[in-house]
Amino acid sequence: QAGLTLPAVDYTHSDGNCSVTGGYVYRGSAYPAWNGIYFYGDYCSGHIWAMAPDDAGGWASALVADTDLVISSFGEDQDGELYVIDYGGGTIYRMMPAE
Repeated sequence: QAGLTLPAVDYTHSDGNCSVTGGYVYRGSAYPAWNGIYFYGDYCSGHIWAMAPDDAGGWASALVADTDLVISSFGEDQDGELYVIDYGGGTIYRMMPAE
């Protein structure tokens, strides 16, 4: 379509995936390894992915969390830290690396 470019990444609607929930590029200071990484999720599956530029000039995406959340949105605070909103539980969670 005119004025649009091909997607940087896509995924199938298998494994319970149904609707991409756009996120944010991490710009915080708590987790320096995350700087410049884009996080997004799926409303139905609760999956959260991280997407970053690859060495070939494209994009690489990896599943980073398999949650039971109904991900309706992501948020960013004044310090660039990221949050994920669970519509199912009515809860806002701060994102942090898995231990």
